[in-house]
Amino acid sequence: MMPVYYQWSSLKKQNCNKQDYPRFEVSSHPLKSNVAIVNDNATARKSLMDSLSKWSSAFEEVDPLLRFEQMNMEDDLSHIEVIDKVSNYSKTWNLKRSAILSKYTTGEKLTIISSFLPGGEKTLIRQVSNLNEKVKHRLEQLDDFDEGSVRKTMGLSQQEFVVKINMLNDEIKKAWDSEQRVKAFKIGIQCSKLLSDVTVMQFYPSKFVLITDILDTFGNLVFDRLKLKSYGTAGVNNIQDIDPAQVPESAKETCQNWLFKMASIRELLPRLYMEMSLLKCYLFISKEEIKPAVARLTKMIRGIGNPLVAAYLRVYLCNVASKILGQDSEDIYYNNLKEFLDDYQQIFHQMMRKKYEAQLLTMDKYLNLYVPAVDWLMYCTLNDSSKCKQTLLEELLAQCEQIENNELLLCCVVSAFDSSNIIKKSSCILEMVENDVDRMVLINEVLSSLGEHLCTADNYRHQSAETLIQTFWKIASSMQSALHFLQVLEPWLQFACTHLSTQHVNIILRGTIRYMVKCGRPADDFSGNFQFVLKRMLKSIPDVEELFLMDAFMPLVELVQTSNARTMMAKTVLSMFFSRYDSNCIEDHIIISSLMRLCTILHDSINAVTVEDESKLYADLINKFIQAVSYQDDFEQQLNFYVESRSAFIKLDAVLVTLVHAVNALSLRGAGGAGGAGAASGGWLQRACAAYCFVTVPSLHCAITKLHLYLLSGQVALLNNCIGQAEANFKALIGLIPDIPDYILEDGQKKPTHTKVAGILSDFLSTMLILPDNLDSNCKAYILSGLIKTIERIHWKKTEPLYYSTLLRILDLLCEMTQEKYAYHLDSVLSNDVLYGSETEFVEIIENYATNICQELLVVLKMLGDVKETKKQYNLALELFWRVIRRGDLLQGPMLSLAANLWMLSQKLQDSNNKLAKTMLLALQNDSKPASRRLLQKLEESSKAS
Repeated sequence: MMPVYYQWSSLKKQNCNKQDYPRFEVSSHPLKSNVAIVNDNATARKSLMDSLSKWSSAFEEVDPLLRFEQMNMEDDLSHIEVIDKVSNYSKTWNLKRSAILSKYTTGEKLTIISSFLPGGEKTLIRQVSNLNEKVKHRLEQLDDFDEGSVRKTMGLSQQEFVVKINMLNDEIKKAWDSEQRVKAFKIGIQCSKLLSDVTVMQFYPSKFVLITDILDTFGNLVFDRLKLKSYGTAGVNNIQDIDPAQVPESAKETCQNWLFKMASIRELLPRLYMEMSLLKCYLFISKEEIKPAVARLTKMIRGIGNPLVAAYLRVYLCNVASKILGQDSEDIYYNNLKEFLDDYQQIFHQMMRKKYEAQLLTMDKYLNLYVPAVDWLMYCTLNDSSKCKQTLLEELLAQCEQIENNELLLCCVVSAFDSSNIIKKSSCILEMVENDVDRMVLINEVLSSLGEHLCTADNYRHQSAETLIQTFWKIASSMQSALHFLQVLEPWLQFACTHLSTQHVNIILRGTIRYMVKCGRPADDFSGNFQFVLKRMLKSIPDVEELFLMDAFMPLVELVQTSNARTMMAKTVLSMFFSRYDSNCIEDHIIISSLMRLCTILHDSINAVTVEDESKLYADLINKFIQAVSYQDDFEQQLNFYVESRSAFIKLDAVLVTLVHAVNALSLRGAGGAGGAGAASGGWLQRACAAYCFVTVPSLHCAITKLHLYLLSGQVALLNNCIGQAEANFKALIGLIPDIPDYILEDGQKKPTHTKVAGILSDFLSTMLILPDNLDSNCKAYILSGLIKTIERIHWKKTEPLYYSTLLRILDLLCEMTQEKYAYHLDSVLSNDVLYGSETEFVEIIENYATNICQELLVVLKMLGDVKETKKQYNLALELFWRVIRRGDLLQGPMLSLAANLWMLSQKLQDSNNKLAKTMLLALQNDSKPASRRLLQKLEESSKAS
């Protein structure tokens, strides 16, 4: 059964002056925030702060997920403070240790020999028969292992080797806990013997770190046992508090037994390592014996034939001694450094050369194995406050000049000393490098370290900086390895950027291009190094725009040829540029052209396999470029730039959206420009901008985005009085409505479109009020009529809020269009209230539309009742009732009956105590108009009749 037909009649509002509206006095603005007035006395201030703290304390609560981490950090900080009072060596060594493990890795197969690991090949130990050999065997037993067999495990990868070492570390603890202390001692001996194996030199520094951890574990176990026997469970807080006079004889005897066991080890290397691990046990016998023992061990290391093994053995001795002696250990580091320098030439012995060449190591990789050890000895020597760093530097540099093969020492000297001292000697160091440039294999390490020091100089004399750069370039341009060249170029180019003019930097870039062209290898092989060079340049140069004004910068960026390499270079340059660029706009044509080229490279790299996040990043960078470009008042050139950008970046929807917004902004800026330039030229710019937007929007993929941009472009065109262009955009918007999907994909999730569509249509209907009719058309309000017909055709579910909410908003618009004067206007646009002047024919057509919309809403009401959607039916009945009493003419019988029927329907569905219904009824009761009184009377009669 169809609902009763009601003819809609809109209420004609009376024009009111401002003073006719009801007014009442208020004490404060409703949107103004409350201001607390505080007395100046201290008590009032304190109470205010207390109250603020009370309410803000909840926001200052530590994140529970970070609480334990902060507790650990606090413990670490307090621990560091204690270390700093004695020595900071342990803390710094831990950092050094991590760096060694990450740098010195290998793909070669490793071997481990142990009698305490499962698997491996058995190695028989000789059997003894007579008494003399048995006695000798008892003394040698510490070198041999359980039940006469040792297992040799070969072919281990690096990861498997580390696992085995960790198993030995766990095994030594288990043996100790199970009272098998001799077994723990034997494991320590076995591990120390592994450090004599240099068959895989590349891994030796990392192996040293791993195995000395086991030796430290064993040393700590022995020390803790002696401490327990000496002081019981009370213990001591600091090892310096141990007093040998208070140590009982039983503990001293145990300590001596351990030292005697250690002294009975036949081989020199394990005996030295084991004594070093037990060095702090001397505290229980006599503190005076520690320094002589360290001095003795320092000299005994001379007996180690392999210089690599000896260098790291000295490192372990110094680390152990520093934990015991604290500030008194600086002389130990210095003495061991001198011992190392005395045996320095052994590093380059022919025997060592054969060994590392047999392992296919180059000279530079071989020398790099010594760097952590020598660096550490120098670092700790420099911490000695009793030595003048400048004097020590001069002494070491003088030694570098005197000895052959000085590159390892020079490299470690430059990296170990602080920048202030190195900068003073930079000319001397460069001269030394220049003299030995043909023989040096660590030239890249020396120049890189020196360049990093120079980068820290705040102010440097321009003339000296230029001389240094010239000397550097003479050395660098003669380097054979392009990789090493780019590594040393990175810090030196930063130094040039911060201390020299852009002309000097440009000359260096030209030289870099020439070097890379002549090196014989494609630049793509070094694209990663190029990125580091560019980042340093872009970060350090005072004015980032100057880079693009150099004629060598863009050729350097495009030196790489492959698409991936060029894309990475372009992304790096654009990211760094926009992170540092602080101006509001880019006006220089050269810079615009260069950035346009880089953005084009990014855009052209996008293909079917490009991930979404990468495309978003590219679009963000290109958008920053588009938004920054400005040609000031040259509107034609600005529009041409946007046209060129559209053709260049057609694959990225986000860029096209930015272009549409930019062109709309240009249109408004041209219309309101200085002197009315847009109006003087006949509005060509506004029409061209509107055409640009109308042509660009269809290229987008997202229907919601197109809907929004059509509306925005039409509104801008309407604002510029381009009525034809506005109509074209609005027609396109209406034609797009049926194609809007129910869901769109955002961030990998399906999200409904109803809310967005409702907002856009509401905005569109508000714009329709001021859009004038095309007088050449036979249909009045033909844009609106087209919208109504489209909504009738689309397959929206009529019981969904989107459908009937849109109809209610259309009804609002139609009621406003019947008024003599509309609620708002645009100054440059003659709306229909002025065009038609409340013409009867126009008003009748509009009210016919309203009648049809009202009738459709009544159909929806019935459908909601049929499907038992009571809540929706109730809300729609009240919404329509409110529009009838506020926008309809209740003096007309059909409108009065409609209002009464809607109210009665709502009361059947829900109690009148509902807040919304109660508010509407109260507003109706407060209205003194005759029509409202008449409606109230009819409602009372209907209520009594029911």
